[in-house]
Amino acid sequence: MTDASCRLDLLPSEVLLLIFDYCNEYDLTRLSEVCKRFYEIIHSDIAWTKKSKTFLVTNQISERFRKRCNTLLHPRAAWSVSYNWHYGIYSKENVFSRNDKNLMPWLRMTNNVLWWSGTGYGLYGFKRHERTPFEYSSTNKFTFSFYYNVSLYSGADISKFIVWNNFIICGYTDGAIIYFMTNLKKRKSATMLWPKSFLSCVNAIDATPKNVIVGSERGEVKVKFEVTTKTKVTDRYTKEICNINLVDKVQSLSVDPTGVRFAVGSSGITDVPLHVINVERYTMVDKIQHDWKYGAGILDMVWDDPNTLLTCGYDTYIRKWDMRTGRCVCSWVDPYDATLYCIASDYRYTMITGTQYNCLAVLWDQRKSDFVQLYYVNSKESSRRSPIYSVQFDNTQLYCATDRHMIELDFSVHSYRKRDYKSLFIPCTR
Repeated sequence: MTDASCRLDLLPSEVLLLIFDYCNEYDLTRLSEVCKRFYEIIHSDIAWTKKSKTFLVTNQISERFRKRCNTLLHPRAAWSVSYNWHYGIYSKENVFSRNDKNLMPWLRMTNNVLWWSGTGYGLYGFKRHERTPFEYSSTNKFTFSFYYNVSLYSGADISKFIVWNNFIICGYTDGAIIYFMTNLKKRKSATMLWPKSFLSCVNAIDATPKNVIVGSERGEVKVKFEVTTKTKVTDRYTKEICNINLVDKVQSLSVDPTGVRFAVGSSGITDVPLHVINVERYTMVDKIQHDWKYGAGILDMVWDDPNTLLTCGYDTYIRKWDMRTGRCVCSWVDPYDATLYCIASDYRYTMITGTQYNCLAVLWDQRKSDFVQLYYVNSKESSRRSPIYSVQFDNTQLYCATDRHMIELDFSVHSYRKRDYKSLFIPCTR
C-alpha cells in the first residue's frame, strides 16, 4: 500500500461523512478549511442534518415550533445561529414604545404576525418579513413592520389574550372578553363574548378545540362555548358549560396540545398552586402535591408535550412536571433568585424565562442543570429596569415585552461583538 492510498482526503465521501460524524461542530468548521473537498462535504446539509437535531433553539424538531418560525434554517445555518444564541451575538432594536403609561403587556406570535398588547385597551399587530439568515441592510432593519392597530374595547386594559383558530380572544381587567378574526379582509368588528363585570379581572385565558376557558382574579375558572362566526348573539352570554371555584386567585392557565385537559396555576396562598382539570369531567380537579412554599404562585406555564408541563412563578423556580405521575422530575432556579413572570419553549430542549429584575431574559437548556446565557433587553430610550412580562421566540428572533417597550433581539446577524454575560455572572447566595 502506497502512502498516497492512505491519504484521508482520498477516502470515499460516504466514509468521510462517517468520520466527520464523530467530530463536534467546532472541529468540522476547522476541517472545512483543510481542502476544497472537505469544504464541499462539510458545507453540504447531509453532514449537519443529524447534528442539527441536538442544537439549542434551532433544532426545529417540534411541528408546533416550526409553525411559529418565520424562516426555517438549513442545518449548517442552524448551527451558526445556535452559536449566536449561546454566546450573546445579536442585534437589539426597540420596536415600539409607550411612554405615558406602565402596563403588563402580553405577546403572542405566529409565523407571520407578532401581536402586542402594549397599548392598554388595544392590540398592535406587526407583520413579520421573511429574511435570509445573516442578511442585514439599513433598508431592512427590522424583521417585521407595523401591521395594524386594533382598538377593541375602551372600557379597560387587556390583561391576557390568545391567538386561536384564526381568532384573537382578549380578556380585560374589568372582566369583559371579546374576540375578532385575525384576517383583515374578513374582520368587521370585535364581538363581545362576555360582558364586563361577568368576571373579575381576567388573569388567564386559553381554548380547547371546542371551548374557551377563562381564569379570574376571584379564583373562578369558567368554561364557555365554542367561538365561531355562526354563533348566535343570544347564546354568547348564556351557554356556560361549567364554573369551577378555586380557593386562590388564578394566575395562569394552559390547555395541553391534545385538548384533553388543562392546567391552572394559582397564587398558592391557601391551597396548592397547581391543578389539572379534565375537559370531559370539569368537576374533577387534580391537585398536584409537592413541597410547595407559602405563596409559590405559578405565573406562567407551557406544555412541552401532552405529558410534560413547564411552570414558573414567584418562588424563582422553573419546574418540569411529568403529568402521568404528577411529579416534578426536574427543576432550575433563577440565577438572581428573581420572580419568573413568563416562560416560552421550543417544545424540545430550549426554555427562555422573563425575570423580575433589570429587563433580564434567561436562556436554558433542559439537558443542563445551569442556565446557558443572559440577555439584558433594556431599551436605549429609557434607563428603566422593568421586569419582562412576556417573551416569545423562534429560531432566529427573541421578542420581550417590558412595561413600556417591545424589544427585538435578532440572532441571525454577522457580528464580532459578544454579549457573553454568563462569563461575568456572580452567583447569588440563597
